[in-house]
Amino acid sequence: MATREKMHRLLAGLIGTAGLAYPACAAVCPRGIGGCPFPGRCFLFIDADANAVCDYTRTTVTGAGGSPADPVATATPAATATTAAPSVPAPSGTGAAGLASVSALLAGIALFLVAAVAVFALLRSGRFGPRASETGAAVALSAFFELGAGGIAAYLLSGEAASASIVATVWLLAGSVLGAYAWRRGAVTRPLALALAGTSALVGFAVLAPLMPAEFVGLVTVAASGGSLLAPGVAGVLGGIALAFAVGRTFCAHVCPVGAVQELAYAAPVPKHVVRHPRSLEAVRAVIFAASVIGALSLVNLMAYTGVYDFFSLTVSTGLAVFAGLLALSAVVYRPVCRTLCPFGLLFSLPAHVSRSRLRRTGACINCRKCERACPAGVAGRDASKRECYLCGRCVEACRVDGALAYTAERT
Repeated sequence: MATREKMHRLLAGLIGTAGLAYPACAAVCPRGIGGCPFPGRCFLFIDADANAVCDYTRTTVTGAGGSPADPVATATPAATATTAAPSVPAPSGTGAAGLASVSALLAGIALFLVAAVAVFALLRSGRFGPRASETGAAVALSAFFELGAGGIAAYLLSGEAASASIVATVWLLAGSVLGAYAWRRGAVTRPLALALAGTSALVGFAVLAPLMPAEFVGLVTVAASGGSLLAPGVAGVLGGIALAFAVGRTFCAHVCPVGAVQELAYAAPVPKHVVRHPRSLEAVRAVIFAASVIGALSLVNLMAYTGVYDFFSLTVSTGLAVFAGLLALSAVVYRPVCRTLCPFGLLFSLPAHVSRSRLRRTGACINCRKCERACPAGVAGRDASKRECYLCGRCVEACRVDGALAYTAERT
């Protein structure tokens, strides 16, 4: 590998790390202290004492002479605060909650196995293309679909004993790897890409966890907790960004529910508006990223105003109307949230710019430019960066030369 390319990768990694480390974590529930409708289920926050209550909560500070002072909102984990909000005893592994959790896990595994076999057999039938019927590709795709189904089943059946962070982290990391492998095998067709998006959207509605834009403020919870706690969600997001160096934006493409619902909306048969200068959208996103960082320093979550949580929780509110408007826009303009609003979109684009695996033209390309005309993000040019490639499959579908486009780590 050329020294210059190595330097580019190193620089991108440093910038990405700085972007993650700089924002001060608000260390509060994404819906606000005391007003979170999903206690203990925040993606990036830890329920350290397993009592289904967020450990980032309202505390009472003792004033001079031992008299209680006014309640104040702090960014200190309740587990380490002087006086924390009353907590419910942790469920015992031998009690009803423990049995429910184990039963739900077993039910999820059983559903995963049964449905995975069924989907694998369907893929092997060749109905979704000859490459999807190959054993390796069929295993990866069936595992992706059933990882979502099994996770949803285990989460819903376990109720209060569920851990959204664990389910979301497994989904984020495993889904990204499985999606990349299916692309490497050349098995992802346009219909399959939409099916992957549908699965991710269902995960979002069920788990309410891997909702990236609204989680930005709480990314670096380690900083706010003095490094004592590392939420599974934080580890998952960091792992996902690290994976982007190797596989590109497979998470944004197929795993993130917010991206998934936009992908499905854009499939609606309505006139489309293609942004001719996609870098202008990146510039807007950079400004919003900076504003989100400044907001995080003031314990303000700007991304909460997009209404993501209200939409996926089906909460009738102004936020729901806002996100519904964004979805309506998504039917005309490709992924406006990912490309202009989501701060994680910027963070994932940095490693994707130098990612090892990406869609590339091969020596079979005849320069017909059909892929360029089909690309809704405007990044299908021969020398275009793939940092905004969401692997929608439209370029592959439009190409009439077999093997002219390939998801690979090698230049051909």
